[in-house]
Amino acid sequence: MKKILFLIFFFACSASFAQVKLNVDASLNNLLRYGNGYEYTGTNKKAKEYFENLTDGRININNVILGFRYEISEPIEYGRNFKGIRKRFAEYNNNDIGVSLRAGDYWDIISRGMTLNVFEDRTLGYDTGIDGVRVSYKKTFGQKNPFKLKAQFLGGDMEYSDYLNPTRIETYKVRDANVEISPWKNFTLGTNYVFAKGKIPNSADTTNIKAELPEVYLGFSFKDFTFYTSYAHKNIISEPNNNPNYVGFSSQGDGIYSSLSYAKSGLGITLDYKNYRFDLTGPDNRASDRPTKLLPFQNPPTAQKEHTSTLISRNPHVTNFNDEVGGQLEIVYVPSDKLSFTVNLGVASEHYQYRDVDTTAVINYQRVARDNSFLPEISNEAFNPFWEYFVETEYYTSERVRTKLAFSRQSSVIYNQINPSASEKILTSTIPLEVKYEMDNGYALKINLEQQWEYNSIRTGEKNFMNQFVSLNLTKSPNLGFTVNGEFTNDKEEPTGKSSWFLGEIIYKLNQKNQVTFSYGSERGGLKCTNGICRYVNPFEGFRAAIQTSF
Repeated sequence: MKKILFLIFFFACSASFAQVKLNVDASLNNLLRYGNGYEYTGTNKKAKEYFENLTDGRININNVILGFRYEISEPIEYGRNFKGIRKRFAEYNNNDIGVSLRAGDYWDIISRGMTLNVFEDRTLGYDTGIDGVRVSYKKTFGQKNPFKLKAQFLGGDMEYSDYLNPTRIETYKVRDANVEISPWKNFTLGTNYVFAKGKIPNSADTTNIKAELPEVYLGFSFKDFTFYTSYAHKNIISEPNNNPNYVGFSSQGDGIYSSLSYAKSGLGITLDYKNYRFDLTGPDNRASDRPTKLLPFQNPPTAQKEHTSTLISRNPHVTNFNDEVGGQLEIVYVPSDKLSFTVNLGVASEHYQYRDVDTTAVINYQRVARDNSFLPEISNEAFNPFWEYFVETEYYTSERVRTKLAFSRQSSVIYNQINPSASEKILTSTIPLEVKYEMDNGYALKINLEQQWEYNSIRTGEKNFMNQFVSLNLTKSPNLGFTVNGEFTNDKEEPTGKSSWFLGEIIYKLNQKNQVTFSYGSERGGLKCTNGICRYVNPFEGFRAAIQTSF
């Protein structure tokens, strides 16, 4: 049926230019990735090899775009092996009347992603793309006092492979309607509604759900200020399954995200606030496969700083979209063209703490009421608090030399409800330094030095240890790049038992559209995050290659 609809869409669009001179434009992009070496799970070392080739092609014929992706992932680095046409689509755009039609595979985000944000990240093995139809209309009425209207309707099927457990597949039928108006300059008001039916498997059974997610949002700017806010509600009806003890139920949740920014010459201030209550549950009901959790096609803003420093990123705060309140304040001050300062303060916690009110061996958690649940609680470990402050300065000592120095202090707690004294408390202090020197004949040298002091309460021996990271990067514009880095630790309880990792990488650009990358050495691994999605990447040592080509 989908193939028939796809062909009908193609021929219908083709008819619009059957008697018109054809303007044809085509492109082809190919990415080949190969790795061969060893992967560590603790101290266990096993062989690992992957081979992935992605070919993305598209052809544009008089505003009709046909595209496809042919994939060979045997074996894949993360996820499930696949060989064949992974993505295909047909799209028609008419800017004169403001209409866009697409049939096939697509990704999209509505506003800031509170109710719909589907995307792909191959490095994490994450893909929430939708296979279906999307219709968009965008038009501006009037010239003196323009009125802008945007409407979009989409529907399709989504197959979500749990990136932590790729064999567990959730399927959804998603329908979305979005309307956005701008009756005045610099003012936008919008609403979005998502209806979905899903099948969520767990170890015992598969649960069918129905979900409704209405959202309203607005944004405006006035002089030097910009404001945005969004409120989303989530209602899930979980149907009975084959388990006779499971009769089904309904669950309510909601979320608020707001951002206020001020920008003046040489000064920028941004304040983000999040209050995500999409699934408030007790400590004994937080499995990742529960039917009431945040749905995979949702991905709200994290409202926290994303770091580029290697060591700061080793212990990222994983945003709990189901139950988290907090935000961040960032100030950027630029007193001159040569000097800039950045200060970032971030806090987050859960809304409530829980107590076992059953005096028998049965655990019965009860929420402890709190009047100020709209504010984060960072003084009580039972709230799993997180806080961070980050200061950075960048200075151009000359036209050829740039330096960047920062300091980060982070604190996080993973609370153990059964045995609070065994809760994991991590406190890190990190100093990253970057120096870049531009030489003659297109050469540039960049040095990164990072020093980190870490305290981890669950270490059985010495709880304080240090990490160091050193990177040397030499480039010859525009074709060649060479990098060598090393990472060191004196942590006696490092899971792999190692104390150092070394990696070398070469990047060579044949031209602007073709590039090859080779690397060899060892990588420490750890948590990697994108847009609030985090997965643990096992340490790896061996050879990697990537070839990117465009035609």
